[in-house]
Amino acid sequence: MSSLPVGKRPPKGTDELAEMRIRMAHSIASMELEIRHLRVLVAVAEHGSVTKAAVALGQSQPSLSAQLGRIERNLGSPLFERTRTGVVPTERGRAVLAKARLVLADMDELRSLDVASYAAAGAIELRLGGMTGPLLPAVIHQLSRTRPGELTLRTHSETSMPALLRRVQDGQLDAAFIVDFHDYETPTPPGVQREVLIPVEPIFIGLADHHPLAAQAVVNLSDLADEQWLIDPTDDLSGTPYLRKACREAGFEPQIAHEVSDSATARAYVSSGRYVGMFMAMAPEGFGVVVRPLAGDPIVQRYSLAWTERCPVDPAELRKAALDAYLGFVDRNPSFYRWWTEHHPS
Repeated sequence: MSSLPVGKRPPKGTDELAEMRIRMAHSIASMELEIRHLRVLVAVAEHGSVTKAAVALGQSQPSLSAQLGRIERNLGSPLFERTRTGVVPTERGRAVLAKARLVLADMDELRSLDVASYAAAGAIELRLGGMTGPLLPAVIHQLSRTRPGELTLRTHSETSMPALLRRVQDGQLDAAFIVDFHDYETPTPPGVQREVLIPVEPIFIGLADHHPLAAQAVVNLSDLADEQWLIDPTDDLSGTPYLRKACREAGFEPQIAHEVSDSATARAYVSSGRYVGMFMAMAPEGFGVVVRPLAGDPIVQRYSLAWTERCPVDPAELRKAALDAYLGFVDRNPSFYRWWTEHHPS
């Protein structure tokens, strides 16, 4: 029998290659989850796309897809459902993400820990969410006044109410202030509790101060049939369904000219006198714009507080802070003040 030179091994046969694949599969299946793996999961969830998450993490899409597959195999079930438009977390994925975000938050806090952090170790951290606008900062001011030095406050604001509710459900936020329109209420996710704070707030109409209807205390929606309208294009706060429904009931179809997502741009359009738009009742007047109520309040919204059992602060305290903050805005617009006193005489 011939012998091989020292240091040489016979070529790997089929059996040996199969055994190697088995060892590699076991190694992959038993890999330890690390912080970087949790960041992958959170990035994919937040971007709703493996491709976009790969760009954000500075990886290639194939590499991140393979890494995500290994993580899912390690945890024993799919964490994301693949769709034509991207990926969404499965039920198991939502549970894993909630834990992952808590771990990442703790790790971020650990990295930034310093002497001052030790001194403030007794403070309660409260993470609050709310719609973009003045209410959330006002609530924070109220809480800071009533519990100075006792609360460490973190906030997240955006225009998507479903996104805020998901953040509460997933543990990224302790509580959030939700605004939705009557007949278009945002569903409350499982595990989230919700309480209405302000059941009715009317939507007003924004007009140029030189508009023919600006002199009226109350404007009939039907008088706006020939106007060019602005709407907010953001997904769940888009004015289109609410506006169309109210206008159709008033006997006309609104002519939508522009989609505008920020108040400064909307005011610039309205002040020209060529356009009108829906404005929040608490919106201040000035710079060429007046804000008037619509007769009969055809479009109304409500405010509510959403939280889970993990919330470190009594929801009753958050409710009081929100109501106190809200009442501070009632007299910003004289029209809203008149409306409020008529509907809340006490």
